Amino acid sequence: MNFRLATAAWKIRPARRDSSYFAHFYDIVSEAHDEGASVVVVPELHVLELLPLVPDLDVRNAAKYLIQFSEAVEGWIKRISDSSGMIIVGGSHFKETPLGIKNVCAIGVPGQQITFSEKNKLTAYERQVWDIQPGYGLSRLPNHLGVTVCYDSEFPEAGRSLAEAGVLVQCVPSWTETKRGFQRVRWSCQARAVENQNYVIHSSLIGELGYEPVPHTYGSAAIIAPSVEPFPINSILRETPLNEEGIVFADLDLDLLAEARSSGEVTNWRDRGAESWEVLGQPLEPSQPRLFGPQTDENLN
Repeated sequence: MNFRLATAAWKIRPARRDSSYFAHFYDIVSEAHDEGASVVVVPELHVLELLPLVPDLDVRNAAKYLIQFSEAVEGWIKRISDSSGMIIVGGSHFKETPLGIKNVCAIGVPGQQITFSEKNKLTAYERQVWDIQPGYGLSRLPNHLGVTVCYDSEFPEAGRSLAEAGVLVQCVPSWTETKRGFQRVRWSCQARAVENQNYVIHSSLIGELGYEPVPHTYGSAAIIAPSVEPFPINSILRETPLNEEGIVFADLDLDLLAEARSSGEVTNWRDRGAESWEVLGQPLEPSQPRLFGPQTDENLN
């Protein structure tokens, strides 16, 4: 099985009206469609592009202000997904829930209702400044897709849970302000591709408003493969130029993943069992092989 996937680096264009934001969204999705993509991934919190509509807004109220656009964003993603036939992994936006405001990714699948994947782990800024509430759970999507929003990708358990559920393409919409932040997400994406021998798709919000909450950004979008043959040595199938808006494409071959998992020079996925990772009570000498099951305090004496 193979399909063409696109991922975007979305550069903020300070909006003068909400229609210009949706036009920007359309430009990105339209380019993906024109290039034959069946899946497109856009970055986390692209709705921040709408903040210039209220230039005097207190930064602490940014999320509360932007939740008013949630239904419009979700409706737009569903409508364009249905009309284009593409799966749209819609980055993320703010949504009011019974538990409070959450950072959620809306995914449009042609002919289906919108699916949501919540951001589980929150940054200090999201918790302390915006009072965002943590999400729960992960979503498994068609085409063996799954989503971890930005910071969630930095936790191996999240990617492993998706992979154990059959996900072969982990999508990571992100927004990172600094080089360190970008590196944490990008290196985590590459680590997840190594650990789970799957594709990891990184999408970045770039550009700036010149003031909080987006004084600056740092990032690029990339399509990442496991670091084994037959994939490229640097494991990057395609990548946008750093800090420049762009969209890149790759034909993802899931049969190659199966081949790498079964017969590569290393087989991380096949060898993932946790049975040998027990932390022992004290170091063993090489002459003391552990042969008969779990070590106890009794047989250490």
